Amino acid sequence: MSVNQHIPRSRKDVGHYSASVASSSMPTRIYARHAEEYAAAGMPAFPVDTRRKRPAIKGWQKATPSKARVWASVDKLGGADGLGVVMGKPSGLTEVDVDGVGEAWLAAAIDRFGDTPIIIQTASGKAKLWYRHNDERRMIRPFDGQPIDVLGSGFTIAPPSWREDLAASYFFRSGGLDQLESLPRINSSALETSIQTVAERVRQGQRNDSLWRYCMVQARHCDDVEALIDVAQTWSNAFPEPLKAKEVETCARSAWGYETKGRNYLGLRKPQITDGDKTMDALLDQPEAYTLYQIFLRWHRNRPFFAIAPRAMSEAGSPPWSRRRIEKARDVLLQRGFIEELVEPKRGSNPGQYRLIANVRSGHNHNTPFSHPLSA
Repeated sequence: MSVNQHIPRSRKDVGHYSASVASSSMPTRIYARHAEEYAAAGMPAFPVDTRRKRPAIKGWQKATPSKARVWASVDKLGGADGLGVVMGKPSGLTEVDVDGVGEAWLAAAIDRFGDTPIIIQTASGKAKLWYRHNDERRMIRPFDGQPIDVLGSGFTIAPPSWREDLAASYFFRSGGLDQLESLPRINSSALETSIQTVAERVRQGQRNDSLWRYCMVQARHCDDVEALIDVAQTWSNAFPEPLKAKEVETCARSAWGYETKGRNYLGLRKPQITDGDKTMDALLDQPEAYTLYQIFLRWHRNRPFFAIAPRAMSEAGSPPWSRRRIEKARDVLLQRGFIEELVEPKRGSNPGQYRLIANVRSGHNHNTPFSHPLSA
């Protein structure tokens, strides 16, 4: 099938096409078979590893139609499962990448950026819109809360690239290479409410903190740290005085570290649950036991064992309760598995020995309100 073959835009037809691709045998030598079509259309194409979403060659930024033909003649490169196209001035294209599955996201993107004859469906069921390049920059997640990227530079993966892990191809949902000359430009007002209008309000001296907070919010939407660095660079470029690339990378890697360690709470509606959350959940109905446990954590967290002497604790005012209240709180902690008795107490001679037990389970949701990074 030619890369230019029109694929009907109806939901029924698109679903039928996708199913037929998924059930077919794996296409082979995608780049070698289709590089000539792109070269003939004047497109700077190059081989891509679609599973990793990485160029299969160095120097892809300098791709040209003639180089595309040479790479296709090299056995190893011609065997690549994907075609990449350089965005921006080399191809004359700007891509709007709709990174949300569903017709609603696609309709919203068309409403914002304008209609276009070329719409691509990715192997994962998402959409790409092609427009005539008009000096747009590369902007990753430029609109707060919307899964949309604007690729005025960098590269994209083009049809009919194949994802072996998904057993599906990229394809032209409408249009094709024969309609490149009729592409419209993006609506002139489409980029006016991007993050640039927010970032421009960030004063010098606040840039690092603002960028770090933005990265913490965006980290949960990124597949890896490189993607987060890309997002961070878009935000930084909108500052009146952008940060240096090294500072941008440092902020992004710091935020990614919090995300991967389960300590990223900024901007999350349902943040990761800590041991402290679990403890609170399990002892909500026993506030005195919860208080006593916090005292034990404060003074005995790193000890293999410790004594609990209710009378002496009461007399010392730590906590300022009666002996019986301390004993009752201690017994709740024993029953619910927060502490373990190692040596049984003996009245008047031995207060007993105990140790702390961590990682108590909880079933609560831990909902917390969302706040924009600049409003925190």
